[in-house]
Amino acid sequence: MEPALVPRSWSLEFEGKDIVVAQIDELSTSVKPCRVKGTGKAYLRSYDGDYELSLLEEQAFIANRDTPRFDQEPVAAATIADLDPSLVSDYLETCKSSSAALARFQDSEILFRTGVVAEREGAPTMAGVLALGLYPQHYYPNLVIQASVAPGPNDPPGTRAVDSKKFDGPIPLMLDQALRWVQRNTRSRVRFGRDGHGRDEPEYPIEAVRELLSNALIHRDLGPYAMGEAITLKLESGQLILSNPGGLWGLTVDRLGKTGVTSARNGFLTRICQNVRYARDQRVIEALASGIPTVLRSLQEAGMVPPRFHDQGVRFTVRVPNHTLLASEDLEWLASLRPAVPLSDIQRHAAVAMRQGVKWSNKTLRDAFPMDSLDARTVLAGLVDAGVAEAVGERGGRVYQLSENLLPEGAPEQQRLPIESEEVPSELSEPPVPAVEGETPLASRARGARRVNAENIAKILVSGPASMATIQKATNLSERQALYALHLLKDQGRVVLQGGQGDRNSKWALIHDGESRTD
Repeated sequence: MEPALVPRSWSLEFEGKDIVVAQIDELSTSVKPCRVKGTGKAYLRSYDGDYELSLLEEQAFIANRDTPRFDQEPVAAATIADLDPSLVSDYLETCKSSSAALARFQDSEILFRTGVVAEREGAPTMAGVLALGLYPQHYYPNLVIQASVAPGPNDPPGTRAVDSKKFDGPIPLMLDQALRWVQRNTRSRVRFGRDGHGRDEPEYPIEAVRELLSNALIHRDLGPYAMGEAITLKLESGQLILSNPGGLWGLTVDRLGKTGVTSARNGFLTRICQNVRYARDQRVIEALASGIPTVLRSLQEAGMVPPRFHDQGVRFTVRVPNHTLLASEDLEWLASLRPAVPLSDIQRHAAVAMRQGVKWSNKTLRDAFPMDSLDARTVLAGLVDAGVAEAVGERGGRVYQLSENLLPEGAPEQQRLPIESEEVPSELSEPPVPAVEGETPLASRARGARRVNAENIAKILVSGPASMATIQKATNLSERQALYALHLLKDQGRVVLQGGQGDRNSKWALIHDGESRTD
């Protein structure tokens, strides 16, 4: 590779095996793109695929090696008459009231000093036209927001989009139009607070939507290679998707939302928009480094899961799932669970869905709450560990459903699958598991089920060693539940694994008196 990669590596032991872990950090923007020496080609990682960069995409990386200054370039064909007098008047008043230094200057000097015009009494800059122009699209026709609503189940076959709109004009007008469009195309629900009173709240907190839209408008790439692309805003059945040309500049996704972390691709446009107001008498940007923290806070306060950010280098996308505003009875049910381990926001929403009959798989959870496969596995395993969910089926066809002991009284019999709570013969029945101080009833029940499963497995192994598949078939346990019980027997020195861990030909066997108790 060119530039050469410098991985950091560690040698670790995991489950009795030596493994090597390597971490390759993202390259600095000052040396991107990275190329394969043998071919000279550069690639873009997009979700689960690698794609060769086009010439325009390569130009985007090269142009961003230094601080971008496209917003400072004068619009040669424009004049001061292309600026909206009302917007300019409000802008000058805000500049004077917020800065003692600027208050000393004449209006024309303020416009020059703040980058609205390139020279005193000269042509406006791109930043000036975009933030304060009468109609910026006269010079930049694709610097718009293209919005659409995904078709619903009741729309005619072949419908590609519903309420498709193009928002143009200066940035404050586009921001206001897009906000009104989102409100018009989303629902309001009643959400009950801790005081017991219900309140109407939007499907997406308007404060979060406003910050995301303003970030897309001021941080989009303004280079000549990106002028053919618009900001896109989509509303789907389960999420809001906002995407703008140009990836993150000067920071990475993992630093988004951290206190004090900011990086402005378009410095002059950002500063101008701090003093530009839109129809609601609010600034387009309130303060540097406050946008993403505000988004995260407002979504958390609404009981929503965090947004998913995806930086493709040449495009930045944010997805906001709308699994929000749980009903009062769901909140009361969640409060009554007392799970063995705390539940995350996503796990709370997934648990409520299971209460309503939903059975999750790794894929359906990823579709509902955008995440990767490993994250989905962690979420589902956490629900099982908390005693809220049960895993049913083999790997590849496994689903997760509400734990049988959480089903409401009178639930249909077919909902009660014979997992850990299955009745056992009287000869294997045990007295109630002694309570552990501070342990919830749910955790106590889980420990008791593990002991019952372990004794069932031990009874099967009396006839001879058995593979994991045989044990699962005989006990109707999932692989996770069977292993959980087997490890209890192993810790008690009662069973041994014959063969290598992970080998399908390996078998578990009882340890008889006098036999070795090592694997």
